[in-house]
Amino acid sequence: MDFRKELNEEQYAAVTAQNGPSLVIAAAGTGKTRTLVYRLAWLVEECGLDPSHMLLLTFTNKAAREMLDRAEILVNQPFTSGYSGTFHHFANRLLRAHADRIGFGRDFTILDSDDSKKMLRACADDLKMDKKHFPKPQVLQSIFGVIGGQMGDLADGLAERFENTEVDFEDVITVHDLYQKRKKEQNAMDFDDLLFYALQLLEKNERILKFYQQEFQYILVDEYQDTNAIQARTVELLAKVHQNIMVVGDDFQSIYSWRGADYRNFLDFERHYPGTREFKLQINYRSTPEILEVANAAIAGNPEQFQKTLHAVRDEGASPVLTSPRDGGAQARTIIEKVQELQRKGISTADMCVLYRAHFHAMELQMELARASMPYIVTSGVRFFGQAHIKDVCTVLRILVNPGDELAFTRLLELFPKVGKKTSIKIFRALGGRVNLQRKEVCMQVEAALPAAAREEWNKVKPVFLAYKEENLDSDPGEIVYRFNKAFYNEFMVENFDNSKYRAEDIDGLIDFTTKFESTEAFLSEIALLTNLDAETGAPAETVPSDSLRLSTIHQAKGLEFKVVFVLFLCESMFPGQKAIEESGDSEERRLFYVAVTRAEDHLFLCSPEVRRQRDGGIIFLEPSRFLKEIPPHLLQKEQGFF
Repeated sequence: MDFRKELNEEQYAAVTAQNGPSLVIAAAGTGKTRTLVYRLAWLVEECGLDPSHMLLLTFTNKAAREMLDRAEILVNQPFTSGYSGTFHHFANRLLRAHADRIGFGRDFTILDSDDSKKMLRACADDLKMDKKHFPKPQVLQSIFGVIGGQMGDLADGLAERFENTEVDFEDVITVHDLYQKRKKEQNAMDFDDLLFYALQLLEKNERILKFYQQEFQYILVDEYQDTNAIQARTVELLAKVHQNIMVVGDDFQSIYSWRGADYRNFLDFERHYPGTREFKLQINYRSTPEILEVANAAIAGNPEQFQKTLHAVRDEGASPVLTSPRDGGAQARTIIEKVQELQRKGISTADMCVLYRAHFHAMELQMELARASMPYIVTSGVRFFGQAHIKDVCTVLRILVNPGDELAFTRLLELFPKVGKKTSIKIFRALGGRVNLQRKEVCMQVEAALPAAAREEWNKVKPVFLAYKEENLDSDPGEIVYRFNKAFYNEFMVENFDNSKYRAEDIDGLIDFTTKFESTEAFLSEIALLTNLDAETGAPAETVPSDSLRLSTIHQAKGLEFKVVFVLFLCESMFPGQKAIEESGDSEERRLFYVAVTRAEDHLFLCSPEVRRQRDGGIIFLEPSRFLKEIPPHLLQKEQGFF
């Protein structure tokens, strides 16, 4: 095979690297996968290595299989070690051979997510953790996984997570300890245990470690910037003898710290592996030169990173457009107009994608798409008004407006401790099938009918219901949602959802959105109408026309590419998000913006609305995102609207 002919100079240098540690810094669209595949082929064809002595570690089975299949075609020889694949696949293979050395049988069961949640619930029940404020199993599952992956202190992590809540983190530790004990008694591991126990096996059994250190003469790791502490430590142990390790990644695209990923594993690679050879892939095959100039400017403001500059091979194209519509509604309408114009020019809607930092940023767009009967698919999850937390807070408004809404009343009651569907229906029907929570005596009747465990929580929200009439809040549905969230639902989210921070942002966005309606009834009517239209235009993926417009969070779009990309709400406090800046600064938010920009192949539209209504009814003037200010003005075509 003529490797020089198949690869550009940057790729060829990385593919043919000499023995020893190598760091391949692969910028967006530069052929990272191609480089890895040809590295595998080079080691077999030019170095004579037996494929069984190579270990490829990735984050998805699909990526691993694709790379190994392509490498097999190139060298006409199978890669048969069986250990290559995801980190979890490798850990499982390791433990199947040696789990007895750490107190498990080799026939251990891997608990799926549902089984894990059931066991956690059973542990909490057996310890009588039936307190009003105790996290749901899915929340515990997520927290234990992230803290464990970071090799962090559980007590410290829990104290930080449940700060300013009524959750007793010592109770959570007690449940965690019983959960660990039960799994071992039942010879079972959950998904996160695979990584933990595989590392423990290697650290505590020198003979086993030495065997695998000799077995895997070359190790290749994809997306190394997304590894957590356990994964990085496992790789370090395996590579210690031969030191023939190549890691590939891009610190510019490290956007998963909330999942436990630590991009410092990538930045500090040379410190752990002295003598590292560094290779940069900077020739971009995806985007036009104009888009890449914006991308280079967008990421330049981050101090801690490997500096690199994307270079285009494509011909010149259209300049990226910066538009400043009046508000979120105008932003949505102009995007629809631009999509229709691009369709007329022959670009399929399936080749377009609207990206946003947070789900609520797409709220107005989803509503306008429904009005326009334009098919769309939300690839990052459920459409906005179908999300559980949005339906929960809207339920309060529904029952206040319509006392006979049984579905709303039962959904509301089931948020409270020890109230299930049967109990909620029984209470509703015992009250005559009509529950007017604007009346104090009715609220007291509901309280009396509730289980004792639910009454304290009910009393927290009762003033919210009574204020609806007493303070004439019919014209301010956002105020009702705000008070309900503050009194009860915010803590409910912390205890019930593993991504409560992002859901809280959605509710804040919903509150602001309600200000455009004159009454609660008008708001609910509009939502009901549009969510019914959504049943057709925003249906599940398997029923949506293939040319539907894609809507996605930027996190979900990483690794994808589209001919046309729109980015919403590039405004201060929205993108970058205010809470993210307060917690960890703007570096990861800037990387997120870079990822959004580099998804675009031909056309890029950046949207920065001028105003947004607030909960008090006033209008706030939005300041353009700092990320836009960091882009030299001559790189963007500025327009008030798209037309």
